[in-house]
Amino acid sequence: MRKNIFILVNTFIFSVLLWVYVNLNLTYSYEVNIPLSVRSAKSQGVSNDIPASVDVILKGKGWSLLKILTTENLEYYLDLTQFKKDTKVDLMQNTNEALKLPFDVYVQNVSPGIIEVMFDNMITKMVRVKNNTSVQTRDEFTVIGNVMLRPDSVKLTGASSSLSKIKFVQTEYLVFKDVSTNISRDVKLIDTLGSQIKIEPTEINVSYKVELSAEKTFEDIDVNVYGIPSDKDVLIIPPKISITLRGGVEELSKLTAKDLNIGINYHQIESDEQGEVEPTIELSDIFTLIKVQPQRFKYIIKNKSSEN
Repeated sequence: MRKNIFILVNTFIFSVLLWVYVNLNLTYSYEVNIPLSVRSAKSQGVSNDIPASVDVILKGKGWSLLKILTTENLEYYLDLTQFKKDTKVDLMQNTNEALKLPFDVYVQNVSPGIIEVMFDNMITKMVRVKNNTSVQTRDEFTVIGNVMLRPDSVKLTGASSSLSKIKFVQTEYLVFKDVSTNISRDVKLIDTLGSQIKIEPTEINVSYKVELSAEKTFEDIDVNVYGIPSDKDVLIIPPKISITLRGGVEELSKLTAKDLNIGINYHQIESDEQGEVEPTIELSDIFTLIKVQPQRFKYIIKNKSSEN
């Protein structure tokens, strides 16, 4: 019984191998998407979009096609250095050489068959980086200040007409979750500019400062009035203010009332029609103002007595 099963299994395997051998000796057509690699001179900028890949229909014996698709990294190599002005390139010309195909495989069709190439001066340009990362801190922690980007701008190289439209490049979208300490990560830049524009570098570092969150109240701080004419005096009612800030424990511990700049510009008083004005509170962006008492102030304007 076992001998019969052994014979059946071997017969089946032999039949499959024979079928594969016979069929792979037949001629087939096969469509494959192939990267388009473009080479241009250093002073030669391409101002229009060129496809990143082309669809190619190959024809040949099954063995040859199988070898190409499993062992070869096919790439359509397009050399533009031979062209000096705008042109249309027929990709069907010299396709076997461009793809480095064996003699028994040839190209039936390439799509697109013709590519229009427009040239312009090659230039370099620095553009700013737009941050698309964010932080979700653990409870009772907070981000201190703004994200730090290193570098905050990158170099683009490409055709003058193409670079003139680009104002910034963006980082990938990332959310750092459950963060309770300072964080620094390398992130990629989103490359939506096309193969004819080079970005340097392609990654930047983003860093966030994270501290335990706290609140601190500063009471009875003087409210100053700026820009008072020499013949005027201004009395603020009440003369002092109290504010509460939220921020990192370490940063709040360094902050004193002397570091706070709270005042009212005399022009606010001149243009006021309600008899009350709101002070300006200058703070670093690492702090959040959560309470102000009072929020508005009355005032009395007096003329200074002239001396005889």
